Amino acid sequence: MIRRRLAPLGLALGLFFLTILAVGPLTRWWVSRSLKPGMIETASENLIPSLFQGTLLQSIALKDPAIVPMYGSSEFNHGGPYNPTKLFAGRPTGWTPYLVGHAGSLDLIQALYAGAQDLKGKKIVLSLSAQWFHPGGIAQNTFAANFSVLQAYQMLFNPALTVQTKEALAQRLIQFNEVKHSYPVLEGLLKYYDRPDPISRLMEALYWPAARVELASLEIQDASKTLQVLHHLPAKEIAKNAQDPSWKTLPPWSQMLKKATADVAKVETNNPFGINNNFFKGKVKNLQKFKNSARKGRFYPSPEYADLNLLMRVLKNEGADPVFLIQPVNGPWYDFTGFPKWQRQKYDEQVRALAHRYGFALADFTNHAYDKYFMDDPSHPSEKGWVEFNEALDRFVHQKP
Repeated sequence: MIRRRLAPLGLALGLFFLTILAVGPLTRWWVSRSLKPGMIETASENLIPSLFQGTLLQSIALKDPAIVPMYGSSEFNHGGPYNPTKLFAGRPTGWTPYLVGHAGSLDLIQALYAGAQDLKGKKIVLSLSAQWFHPGGIAQNTFAANFSVLQAYQMLFNPALTVQTKEALAQRLIQFNEVKHSYPVLEGLLKYYDRPDPISRLMEALYWPAARVELASLEIQDASKTLQVLHHLPAKEIAKNAQDPSWKTLPPWSQMLKKATADVAKVETNNPFGINNNFFKGKVKNLQKFKNSARKGRFYPSPEYADLNLLMRVLKNEGADPVFLIQPVNGPWYDFTGFPKWQRQKYDEQVRALAHRYGFALADFTNHAYDKYFMDDPSHPSEKGWVEFNEALDRFVHQKP
């Protein structure tokens, strides 16, 4: 009698979990059938924050061999017509970027961007900023504003990542209040993930079904939000991005660099630091207040290096083909504020050493810190800077493994 009652219950539970496991493919199908040519590129150009914490549109974009994901932060708001989404619109050299990230997308956030995807054999660009590497590492509020519980779950269920990498990420994530206070199921799974003692193994097994249900719910929400974004994209931009690639060719890089330099020179005239006039006028009210104000500034040591190491571990596990874009800081401004030059050099050395350890490519622009007109402000590239970045990235994309 008991067996006869348990059999239907077991069958019902089995069907329930099969349905849960099918949610991911179903949501991809749901969104894919709504996509029109030019939509992915338009979404990338518009830097829509709600998409950064999702995974669906990025996973669809990754299926296109001509789309190269770029993970970064606030530098994506700079560059004017030389921003990579604008310069490579129409795939004039055979590829176009898909930007993921905005202010606050530091190394740990980028590790989740990557850990939630299938990046095997995929060219990928990761943009690093020195100012991330301060002594405190990523702040609690910055983490909370950029964290995605969906990406955390998909990272844990990603078969490409080793147990050791997932465990390291799990232990890092539970250090943040956002995880501990807002996501009890995720926190429980992270807390007990791959712990060797019997109690932890039992607790992990108990959390696993609830995590799967929550993941399915988050995937449905992601699909719904993605469809809303696609529905509100500018029709003119979609039509432009959907045109045949032959509509656009790029001038020689030297010509673009000359034009960008001339353009930047026109808007950096009211200060000797290579800072945009509007930024300098609006942000630097009292210049003398900034003189030697950063003498105690530090880029090393910082917890951010361990997070960068985690990001690189994720990429190595997945078999990605990354390049790390190391942006410079504004040398004249950093000198004026007294930020120790040896600290800047220490950051450069540490990042290079980590990339070398993993065998990853570098687009290293740290020697451009004193190049005139290379920067827009103390830490972001100008149009000239982006031209030089883009030339290096275009070269990387066309390199054979």
